[in-house]
Amino acid sequence: VEKNPRTGNLGSLIKVFLSRTKELKISAECQNHLFIWQAHNALFIICCLLKVFISRMSEEELQLHFTYEEKA
Repeated sequence: VEKNPRTGNLGSLIKVFLSRTKELKISAECQNHLFIWQAHNALFIICCLLKVFISRMSEEELQLHFTYEEKA
């Protein structure tokens, strides 16, 4: 939680999950269960992290976790 605003890991996980949602329909048609499990696990992790963040942080602190800016 402390390092996430600096590293942007949660935001990266969400971006990867969203980019892969397009492939979920294809993988379901091909019965590619490994890809479906990976997507499910990523969504589960995102859900758990958001639940903890929302219950323990103010709105301003929560916003820091989604507004990653790379520092030079």
